[in-house]
Amino acid sequence: MCMNCGCGQPNEDHGKPENITAAHLRRAAEANGQTLQESAQHILEGVALVDAPPTDDGGLAKPAGPSGGTGGGHGTPASES
Repeated sequence: MCMNCGCGQPNEDHGKPENITAAHLRRAAEANGQTLQESAQHILEGVALVDAPPTDDGGLAKPAGPSGGTGGGHGTPASES
């Protein structure tokens, strides 16, 4: 549906190539070995990051480091190893 306008027509861009169609989303999903649903979910998650209030660290998780978050030794907490 021009996926961004809500018209209910998934393949219609209304003459505006800037609108996102099902074909755009399908190509993006295929490029990453994902389903349409997975790609759409990742887009929503990305929008949440972009819309989030600014933080000192940019809102992204920090790597655990060489010793892991709680001593797992492989970059992850021991409970996740």
